[in-house]
Amino acid sequence: MSRIQVKDRAGATMEVADVGGFIVPFFMMSGPEVKEVFEHVPKQKFRDDDIMLLTFPKTGTNWMFEILSMVLNKTSEYVESRKVMTMMDARKPEQIEEVPSPRIMNVHLPYRYLPLEGLKEKQTKTILCVRNPKDTAVSYYNHVRGIKMYQYSGQWNDWFPAYVSGELEYGKYTDYLKEFETAIKDGIGFPLHVVYFEDLKTNGLEELDKLLKFLEIDLDDEMKKDIMHKCGFDQMAKKHNPMAEKMLNEGFKFLRKGTIGNWKTWFTVAQNEEFDRIWESEMKGYDMFKFRYTM
Repeated sequence: MSRIQVKDRAGATMEVADVGGFIVPFFMMSGPEVKEVFEHVPKQKFRDDDIMLLTFPKTGTNWMFEILSMVLNKTSEYVESRKVMTMMDARKPEQIEEVPSPRIMNVHLPYRYLPLEGLKEKQTKTILCVRNPKDTAVSYYNHVRGIKMYQYSGQWNDWFPAYVSGELEYGKYTDYLKEFETAIKDGIGFPLHVVYFEDLKTNGLEELDKLLKFLEIDLDDEMKKDIMHKCGFDQMAKKHNPMAEKMLNEGFKFLRKGTIGNWKTWFTVAQNEEFDRIWESEMKGYDMFKFRYTM
């Protein structure tokens, strides 16, 4: 388990960690600490009132975390908790254990690395948030460019092919989705609710109602409207987050766009055609996740 540099197609490097054939961020930890955190994830134990949030990076994690925090605490005010405090691929077990209930456990790792035994034992209510892969790619590129720990300054045209081929951290989004589709069809073994980023963006209250039904939580209409307003992009972008701000390079924002279809201003015609060809080939035989690429 060691910190390494992975290269884009022009040779620009990104600082990450190799945990034995799988690449993850090192989250400002040493090699042994990354190893400890990664190896503990499948062993994670849950409390009766824990909620689990599963996401591939840049598919709506912070947004859904804020919504869930308000829902669980039955308030439309921002809750003094942060996603990283219960992020299982970024925090040591003892740090997560110190977080008071209700906890929103979250992780970016694929299905095969999840604490499946714990989820099944407690029947932990789990939310899987997904987003169209083109906007995800653009958001991810800006994420690694903006966060200091990566020390990455490469260009989109050079980052794009390395991302599509799964050479960078967390692997391929196609693999992530295929693992979940297979598990769901086989019987995943714990309560799971799938939320699409695009649906949440265009039909927020309707999606919130579905989420509340899944969580078996009742909120009045005014509270629901207030939650979706406070969790709107413009409102969340104003929220002061000292930890996130310290992580960013000058000129970058942790919440950048939060839109549907921004990929069109980044993808060239050739890149779009290449992406569609690769995506169709790799997802052949898998049809559960259907995405919208425009408003």
